Amino acid sequence: MIKSLQNQLVVALGLLVTVIGIVQGVSSYQLSKTGMSALLDMRLEQVAARLRDGLADSLPKNPARGTQDDRDVVAVVWKPDERLPFRTTDPSLHFSRDEKPGFSGVEVNGEHWRIFTRQEPTMTILVAQRSSVRHELTTEAATLTLWPIAVLVPLVWIAVVLVVRRSLRQLKRLGAEVQAIDMGHLQPLPTIGVPAEIAPFVHSINTMIERLAKAIEKERKFIADAAHELRTPLTALQLQADNLAPHIVAGNQERFQELRRGIARSGGLITQLLRLARADAPMEGAPLARVDLAEVVTGAVADVLPLAIARGLDIGAEEMVSAHVRAVETDIGMAVKNLVSNAVRYTPDGGTIDLRMRRDGEMAWVDVIDTGPGIDEALLPRVFDRFFRANPDIEGSGLGLSIVKAIAARYGGDVTLRNRGDGGSGIVASIGFPVEKVDKNVAAAATAPA
Repeated sequence: MIKSLQNQLVVALGLLVTVIGIVQGVSSYQLSKTGMSALLDMRLEQVAARLRDGLADSLPKNPARGTQDDRDVVAVVWKPDERLPFRTTDPSLHFSRDEKPGFSGVEVNGEHWRIFTRQEPTMTILVAQRSSVRHELTTEAATLTLWPIAVLVPLVWIAVVLVVRRSLRQLKRLGAEVQAIDMGHLQPLPTIGVPAEIAPFVHSINTMIERLAKAIEKERKFIADAAHELRTPLTALQLQADNLAPHIVAGNQERFQELRRGIARSGGLITQLLRLARADAPMEGAPLARVDLAEVVTGAVADVLPLAIARGLDIGAEEMVSAHVRAVETDIGMAVKNLVSNAVRYTPDGGTIDLRMRRDGEMAWVDVIDTGPGIDEALLPRVFDRFFRANPDIEGSGLGLSIVKAIAARYGGDVTLRNRGDGGSGIVASIGFPVEKVDKNVAAAATAPA
């Protein structure tokens, strides 16, 4: 089953053209054979007419046997009351003088002949031609009519492919724009120049995008407002807990510390919710800067280095490349730091975390490779879902990777998570951003000495 609309149109139109070509070819072939047969009959009539008009006397009286080509017509002239033909072009062929006037077919010497008989008062004229020769001549002429169709049908197939591709080019472009739509890019599809047949479809998609954008904006505002509203009482609780700390008796210290850790976890969750709301928010004129991705990676390592040292983790950036992206620096820093923090959280004490940078075409990638337990392959598709945690035993909000995904999508990048394939356990978390394109002349002017 052909699922591509383009292929369906090409095959349907191509088969239609082919069927029409075959029908046209068959009809042309038959018409050509009929027309050629009529011309050959006319030739027999013309020869008979010339023999009547005096050409019969110019035929040799005793022609040599076998001197006539098999493809030539045979002429026989009979005079009244004569037992033998008055004139004949081939005496080895014996045609009856009693053939009915007009066209007929007879068997002579084991061959079928097409004969035209003309009865005149002074003579009887027979002009004959071998049916095999006639069939050969008509077939050759009819076959020539098939060559244009045989050439045109493949050319029409090529034309159909080109026309369908050109006609569907805008549809493919719209499809690519629809595919690029995500939470960070909810722009309506262009309607200028859209074919009338797909205009209602584009309008429906734009209506859906508008509704989706409103729903996402309501969700983002709700998350942001809820986080703001919860931050104030949590901050008050934290201050009250700090004020109560000196007055807690030794026997209640453990329970009190558990309370403080719960408040801290709630505060961390609210902070993550606010970050997620900001990551989901549209750009709307946010100031962009030229961000050095290598400096962001170095800063992320520096931020978690004290915790890594305390746990005996070997963390460092092994391979670095020069790459700059156009973005808000805090967004890029937050995304990379979240990946590094995840690696620190899930890597057991004494493990290793390596950061590597690489270029892949127009994308700059940061790979964070740890030696943790990895993630069940069945759970990998869900790691970017909000509030999803692959390992519930390890403390976390389940929003870190969702924030990374939102930031990557915001700048046209991507993020992936996979288990290591080098035989060791652990995760390879990769985030990529489009590299900023810098005009060479501008760059040369900026680095030239004053």
